[in-house]
Amino acid sequence: MSARLIAVSGLGPKEPAAFVVETDGCRLLLDCGEGPQPGRLPDFDAIGRIDAIVLSHGHNDHAGALRLRDRIGTPPVYATEPVMARLPAGIAVHLLPSRGRARVLGVEIETGRDGHAPGGVWLRLAVGEGLLYMGDHSVESAVYDFDQPPATATMIFDASYGDAQETQERQRGDLAEMAANGAMLLPVPADGRGPEIAIFLQQAGFEVAIDDAVRAAAILLTRAARASVKAAGIPALERLIRGARPLDANASATGVMVAHGGSGDAGIAAALIAAWRERSDPAIVFTGHLAAGTTGRRLVDGGRAQFRRWNVHPTFAQNVQLIDSVNPSRVIPAFGEDRFIPIWRARLAPREVIASKVTVL
Repeated sequence: MSARLIAVSGLGPKEPAAFVVETDGCRLLLDCGEGPQPGRLPDFDAIGRIDAIVLSHGHNDHAGALRLRDRIGTPPVYATEPVMARLPAGIAVHLLPSRGRARVLGVEIETGRDGHAPGGVWLRLAVGEGLLYMGDHSVESAVYDFDQPPATATMIFDASYGDAQETQERQRGDLAEMAANGAMLLPVPADGRGPEIAIFLQQAGFEVAIDDAVRAAAILLTRAARASVKAAGIPALERLIRGARPLDANASATGVMVAHGGSGDAGIAAALIAAWRERSDPAIVFTGHLAAGTTGRRLVDGGRAQFRRWNVHPTFAQNVQLIDSVNPSRVIPAFGEDRFIPIWRARLAPREVIASKVTVL
């Protein structure tokens, strides 16, 4: 089945995911995101009329623009059950398996768990010689499980961290050392690294408090999103749910506090930051991407907060290992800066590294 891939948004700097696949008279949109910079949207005119949207996972930069899908024909959405449950009401949604196969308007799609988010999957489309879309993925999580994708000719991979090599093992040690120095607030995405960080610090012996959003995400992972979790992650999540103190906007600054609001602009994290930003304590530590204009970026740049990455995307070496195992002839680095393209070309030769917006599959 011949096909064409149009990278409307997702190549170059960190931007919302939106990849169009045209095949046999059908137009599929892989993800429809917003952000991470506040208000950043894909070009809906460039997307054009779409027959179906297929989601890799439910994070805002991959699914946050669904409310505007009437601009592209109000197409149905295909997603896994945990992602479906968190989408806005009124969207016509069809089920994708977390591990398995489905047909979307005649296109066979294979899925596997992405190690990144509740219900998150990579997508292997039987178009052209085969297209693998990794979306966001991680192989390091102690909570989220990852399935090895099959051999595929063309692969869109998660290049978010460029040539970074630091593993999560080092980051865990640094975070535990910070927690040992006193009270610490960790603003996190609840449906991503939040439960994982809270579990690690609880297992390291620290008193941990979580807000309702992080607790709800942990509960989701033991129930509707259980298929996304490693076997050892279920009892760890249950211990977190039972043992973590509640955290609200009136909390006192004690122990480790894990609160929804990864950039500091939403949720309990935003309320606590507003109360404590003029103080020297507690420590405020951000662990994920901070776009320009966010509260987190301003606090880190101003010295009130610290940044300590917690990997939720692959390192350079992990990407190389994955690409070698999938063995594509062509690769497309997504969600990473253009300055890393020469590095990818040098390391992945003789594979073709594509940085153009349109690719014939």
